[in-house]
Amino acid sequence: MTARPDALSAFLARTSRRLAWIAAAEGAAAGLLVATVALALRWPRTATGYVIAALALAFLGATVRLLWRRKRHADAAGIVEQRAPHCRNLLITAAELHTHSHVAEPVARAIYAGAVRLTTQLDLRVLIPASRATTIFASLVVLWTVVAVSVAHPTSVMARAIGVAANDATITGVDVVVTPPTYAGTPRQTIHDPSRVEVLAGSHVHVAIHARATKVIVETLRARDSVVAANGDTFGTDVIADADGYIAIEPRGANGATGARRLIGLSVVPDNSPRVRITAPGKDLFLHDAHRTLDLNVEAGDDIGLASLKVRYTKVTGSGERFTFTEGELPISVTRTDARSWTARATWHLETLGLEPGDMVVYRAVATDRRPGASPSESDSFIAEVLAPGGNAAPGFDVDPEQERYAVSQQMVILKTERLAARKPQMSPEEFANSSAEIAAEQRKVRAEFVFMMGGELADASDVANMTEINEEAEASGEDDILAGHNANQGRLALVRAIRSMSRAATSLTTADLSGALPHERAALTQLERAFSHARIILRALTERERLDLSRRLTGVLTDASRDTRPRAERQPEPRVTELRRALADIAALAGSDSRDAQAASTLAERVLRIDPSSRELQQIAGKLSDASMAIARKRSSDAQRLFDESATAVATALKGSLLDVPATTGTNSTTLDVLNGALTDALRRSGGSK
Repeated sequence: MTARPDALSAFLARTSRRLAWIAAAEGAAAGLLVATVALALRWPRTATGYVIAALALAFLGATVRLLWRRKRHADAAGIVEQRAPHCRNLLITAAELHTHSHVAEPVARAIYAGAVRLTTQLDLRVLIPASRATTIFASLVVLWTVVAVSVAHPTSVMARAIGVAANDATITGVDVVVTPPTYAGTPRQTIHDPSRVEVLAGSHVHVAIHARATKVIVETLRARDSVVAANGDTFGTDVIADADGYIAIEPRGANGATGARRLIGLSVVPDNSPRVRITAPGKDLFLHDAHRTLDLNVEAGDDIGLASLKVRYTKVTGSGERFTFTEGELPISVTRTDARSWTARATWHLETLGLEPGDMVVYRAVATDRRPGASPSESDSFIAEVLAPGGNAAPGFDVDPEQERYAVSQQMVILKTERLAARKPQMSPEEFANSSAEIAAEQRKVRAEFVFMMGGELADASDVANMTEINEEAEASGEDDILAGHNANQGRLALVRAIRSMSRAATSLTTADLSGALPHERAALTQLERAFSHARIILRALTERERLDLSRRLTGVLTDASRDTRPRAERQPEPRVTELRRALADIAALAGSDSRDAQAASTLAERVLRIDPSSRELQQIAGKLSDASMAIARKRSSDAQRLFDESATAVATALKGSLLDVPATTGTNSTTLDVLNGALTDALRRSGGSK
């Protein structure tokens, strides 16, 4: 069998390669077309992603096109014969001759010789032109490049490409990147062109604004900033989410022209404090002895995640003003169902505390979440008291359940003040002032107890020039039950001094002056101990009561008696109702206007959101108005009209919930009947009769 000539093999190889790269160019062009469409739809989001996606789609298109060509068995000789009919199947015969071994040698040589002569007369550039495929591929490469650059730099490229004036300020897109607090453990989120963003309190919100503008005005409830481009057409600003509000974006052109505003609602979800409670025993216990064991069960939960769970107790021993407080922490076994829900159990042997009759222990559960600087949450406090002999309440006698004996002691006030002074370096000024004010309130509560015991006569004692001078004879004569007058009056004097010291301490605590409050607190405690050390304290009520002078009754000139006339109090309209009414009127005016303004709709959305940024109802209304503004800017009048109608309906619904209902009528003529009834009553009154 005669071997195929090298010239024929080379021709067929060149033809196959030409067909292959033309098919690959066509497939790559198709892939680039898909990449261009995806890029116009803003996918992917980064410049590196643009290139990778384009290369991948082009390679995929070329591969698919080559496989499709191979599947169709489009061989080189057959394609040449189709486009050069004068070959009369000579190339196909020569290409397939090597597969037939029964062909005679002279015939094979003649066929190969004719095929070689024929290949010298064929021009592959004419038979298989590549200009169409290369033109399409090059055009798509250019198109993809223009789209990629315009997406990356719309101001510098698109404005020139489509002939947009440099002064025409327009927002082309907004990307909001929300970075939650680290302790939340949630990933960062990117939102494209949102109308509302809901974030966790404390999140960092980065707003990337893509606009054809020289600068962008960013306005929130608290500030109004002017932002310049940081990278081409991208303007960036940062917001710390700590309260509900909005982010209003307004582009500005080179000549100061203002583009359509974009409004983004901001909803801040607070991090709630942990919930903790003691489920067992869950009540106060009064025990006959300290040889008892308590089985404690605690449940705690948090909306994000718990950090710790403890059970703390305060042991209270002593009586009167000689209380001793000892704090401790109970070992517990914690079971973590998940990060948000924990339970704890403990077996508490009270005898390890060394409680004596009359002593008590106050216990509570304390939970903290992961938020840095968050105050711990405490459960309800319960007590376990060992009753002293004779300490049972008599039948029919009840103690005020709100009274907390361990909290109204002067000794406890001193203890809390000392602890607050020790924690001051670790506290913020605001937190320190609030804690000091709470202790001041407790100090006033202790003072009020003793003022009540004194019969409310402290104002009389303030008129005494010298607090040490009290008329003991007057005191003794005014009280029949004083057994030891001098000692009782000395004890009374000590109580008055203690109350005065408490007043000074409360004043210092109110101004967060702990160094000035502690000496007065200790002086009050000293005076209280001195008062209770006397044999007896006699506490009397009012010694003199006001009485009516009956001799003056029914005297005087009757004509001098007249009604007390006071100015009529005018009801002030609620600001929320007033603003909603104005917003409803403006929505109606804007919806009925022939020349609608996107800027006016955006401003109206901002006004509605300013009324109450935390209201979900108003947030939805503002969102509809913002969408209407975008619809007007995009020349979609029907969509804008529909959104205006929905906004007006929603505002009317909100107004209806804020207004009082009309009084129900009893019939169709109730108004007329009421008028006639009132006229009849007036006539009967003037005639001296009765209705």
